[in-house]
Amino acid sequence: MDDFLKKLYDFLPTLGIALVILVAGILVTILIVHLARKAMNRSHIDPSLANFFIRLIRIVCYVMIGIAVLTRLGVSTTGLIACFSAALAAVAIALKDNIADIASGIVILFTRPFVTGDFIAFGNYKGFVEKIDMIHTKIRTYDLTEVIIPNSKVTTAEVNNYSSSPEIRVEIDVPVSYTADIAQTKDVLYHAARSVDKTLTDDKYDPQIRLERYGDSALEFKVRCWCHFEDYWPVYYGLMEKLKNALDENNIPIPYNQLDVHIIDQ
Repeated sequence: MDDFLKKLYDFLPTLGIALVILVAGILVTILIVHLARKAMNRSHIDPSLANFFIRLIRIVCYVMIGIAVLTRLGVSTTGLIACFSAALAAVAIALKDNIADIASGIVILFTRPFVTGDFIAFGNYKGFVEKIDMIHTKIRTYDLTEVIIPNSKVTTAEVNNYSSSPEIRVEIDVPVSYTADIAQTKDVLYHAARSVDKTLTDDKYDPQIRLERYGDSALEFKVRCWCHFEDYWPVYYGLMEKLKNALDENNIPIPYNQLDVHIIDQ
């Protein structure tokens, strides 16, 4: 018993130094993370990429602290590194189906085809990017549905980023009767598009009216105008109303499908 107490007494300074290293390491890690976060905020790095770097810095610091503490306590780090490598191999095997997603997540974070806050369209979904994780990308649609997409699908599919430019084009197809005068119709649609609130009307973004095609029962015009990205939906719905009202005011009919039923007496 006395021998045990003597060994414990002799070990206390080493234990104390190890505790000091642990506490000091944690405090230094907190400081480094705080300074790194401030630096990234000043440099306007995408929040998802910033969080990735913060997690990486924290993990590296904790690993170094753990090795320093164990070395001070006299624990062989060679065996520890071997165990750590085995654990990493086990984790890699467990996550083998997610390796592609992780690799794609790294590609997205560094190539930045879109960033947090962008409005994107992927497949049948349109929404704002809420978060880019290592495995998934989360978007929030206009109806507040959270859509979680595996990163490997994002990097191998077509993704439209509507936020890549501050301006966005609004397009609406307008069918009119074959009896309508083309020049008059184009003039009416043009002035209706220019009258919509928040529509850009300078020379570069002047509304465009084009006869797109000859439909089965109507002349189909394409109305194009531009607005700032954040004004897309107000301009879209305002344009829909303005176009219909303008056609009605100028007696330009919009055709609709009709079905003639013939009754044969037998």
